[in-house]
Amino acid sequence: MPKYIDSMIIKEPLKKKYLTLEFDEGDDILSCVKQGMEQNSIRECDVVDVEGVLTTATVNAMEGQKFKKIDFSNLKILRSSGHFKVTGGDLWGTLHVFTEGRKPISGTVVVAKASQGFKMRLSFLP
Repeated sequence: MPKYIDSMIIKEPLKKKYLTLEFDEGDDILSCVKQGMEQNSIRECDVVDVEGVLTTATVNAMEGQKFKKIDFSNLKILRSSGHFKVTGGDLWGTLHVFTEGRKPISGTVVVAKASQGFKMRLSFLP
């Protein structure tokens, strides 16, 4: 039996809170998410929505029956989802994106740089 269990008893209903991150040109998405979570004392959060263009990005994706690493630049993100957790000073989790274009890309972000005005909305429980 473990000595410490990562849980708590909640007696009253909790309402979700939201944090909107706004990025400058060239900001690294994942490091900024970690920094925003640490500054606002958020342990765990979900990605609700993103708005904007990724300047450069690398995603892992399935293409047919093959798992590939795909690099792209200057593509608008239509939809996103994800879940992040900060423990032990490290960021854990994934960010899934779906891009627009003639051949849309859907995958898990490995590295991404934001364009000016890129926004990400996160939801969390206080």
